Amino acid sequence: MNKNRFYNAQNEKTISGQSKNAIRGIVYETKTLVNESTLSIRLSEAMQLGSTEIPPGTMLVAAGKFQAGRLQLKISSIQYKSNVYPVEINIHDNDGQLGLYVPYSPEQNAISDIVANMSQTSGTNIMMTQSAGQQVAADLSRGVMQGLSGYFQKRVRQLKITVKAGHQVLLVPKNN
Repeated sequence: MNKNRFYNAQNEKTISGQSKNAIRGIVYETKTLVNESTLSIRLSEAMQLGSTEIPPGTMLVAAGKFQAGRLQLKISSIQYKSNVYPVEINIHDNDGQLGLYVPYSPEQNAISDIVANMSQTSGTNIMMTQSAGQQVAADLSRGVMQGLSGYFQKRVRQLKITVKAGHQVLLVPKNN
């Protein structure tokens, strides 16, 4: 019998059993994540959730956000056999630290900033026009360019990380 036990948030208990305090999981699909994305994780081993045993291979969904230089992932509910169980499970990387490691590259960040700043300065030229109609058209096109430029700037500066399928993670209840 598997001694890996998770209890839902209402029971206020964590894992009981021998000396193990985590359940192994694996990232299901390669996915590029931005802030507030979700990631599918497949259980590598069975876990006990209250009186229900969740078998290996069950898919769980973790919500992510970037914090303190890592991608923090949290599972807040598990759906199994038409039941939804509220839980508080944090994802730890295979180094044992909370969240997934996000590699930092000053060169990549500098390139992103340069491209974002280039997009910010585009479309701000002064146009000399002959009529009011041409001036209105020029003002409208400049507004569109600035809007697109702002959108592009936010997209370039947005923090992204690609998580590969098969990456092993540890599921640890919040109170553990």
